Parts: sequence; C-alpha cells; structure tokens
Amino acid sequence: MEHRENTRLIIEGKSFSKGTYDFRFQVDGAFFTAFENADILQADLTTDVLVNKTSEDTLVISVKIAGYVVLLCDRCLDRLSIPVSFDGTLDREETQECTDLDTGRIDLTQYVYDSVCLALPIQRVHEDVGTCNKEMLALWKQETEEKDITEQTAFSQLKDLMDNKK
Repeated sequence: MEHRENTRLIIEGKSFSKGTYDFRFQVDGAFFTAFENADILQADLTTDVLVNKTSEDTLVISVKIAGYVVLLCDRCLDRLSIPVSFDGTLDREETQECTDLDTGRIDLTQYVYDSVCLALPIQRVHEDVGTCNKEMLALWKQETEEKDITEQTAFSQLKDLMDNKK
C-alpha cells in the first residue's frame, strides 16, 4: 500500500496493468484550506483508495474515508470534533471525471472533498448541552429574552391601537 500526504489526491494510473492497487492518503486541515473552506478548522482523515483495473479501459475505484474534522458548534461556537465515516465506489461518470485520459492520472481531490462535506451532519452541536460554552449560552438566552420582550411590547401596542379603532 502506498502512503501519501498532501493536499492533492492524485494517483499515477497510466502504468497500471490488470490487478488491484491500494493507496492511502492522510488528509488534514491544509486540504480544506486549499478549497477555502472556512467551516472545517482542522482535520485528521485517512483516505484508503482501492483501484481495480479489470480490463484495458475499465477501472473500479473504491474510497473509504475515516477520521474526524473540527468545526464550530452551531449552539455555542466552541470547537466541536465530529467523526467522519464514508465508504463509496465511483460510478462510471465519476471515474471518467477523475481520470485524465492523456496522462492517466486519477485525481480524487474533488471527490474526497465533496464526500467529506456531504458526510457532515446538517446540525453541528455538542451532543450534551452541558458541554457547550456556558457563557455563550447565557448570552444567547439573554438576547433571545430581550428580543421576545421587544416583540411583545410592539405587538401589544399594535393590538391596543386596533382595539381603540373599534
């Protein structure tokens, strides 16, 4: 198994004969910085790629991604480590998009980036509210209460105006 570490996930596939080839890439925060992704602050992901060349013009590419990324909690804005697990096989169209026919290079950079982003949950919060930043939660609660009081006052004044017109 070949082990690589960089921000581009490229496999030189021109010299592949029939058979199976294993590759491992380490993906870190620099990978996501290259995409100008400000949401992912840090990452430690292992990407295992299995390339099976079944015939002269047919590749079957499987990708497994495991590890974690660090984001900000939607509730308290503290750092939050989220596990990432993805297992997929590229279809024919994806394989063609990733393969440069002239050079034989297989560039899985965009595929891995998209797969990690899609594997992240929509709501990114600490599992237990007790682990959230207490100061931030207090500020958020205070702001919400002040907004509710302002809205109640405005609507009650509007109601009073409507009642007086009758």
